[in-house]
Amino acid sequence: MKFWIMLLILGWRMSWLSRHNEGFQKQLDDKDFVLQFRTIDGGIGRHYHVANGRVTASPGIHHQPSMTLAFKDAAYAFETIMAAGKDPAVFMKGMQAQDIKTDGDVSLMMWFMGISKYLPPKKKKKKT
Repeated sequence: MKFWIMLLILGWRMSWLSRHNEGFQKQLDDKDFVLQFRTIDGGIGRHYHVANGRVTASPGIHHQPSMTLAFKDAAYAFETIMAAGKDPAVFMKGMQAQDIKTDGDVSLMMWFMGISKYLPPKKKKKKT
């Protein structure tokens, strides 16, 4: 359930950033691809279409994604994605252990890691 919710919120966040954040918008320039996250068994999946400077998220498994990250199960996927902010090598370790499988244009995984700095919400400044 946590993985499913994470993917839903990720879609909302990327869609919002594509309309409101100049730095994120620059990362979308001239891009047209479908990035997909899923479990290996296909039980949970969501894909993100990047095109025309926007991100559109859709539930389910895409029939022809540009790149797919498939995780051994939902719990592992959630833990791995949460840990990636502190340890970017966690994806490489998962791939070496065959707990994460990639299919398609692997450079898109690097693109995703590059935009990850935009994903956490900004902390509001406290008034003194």
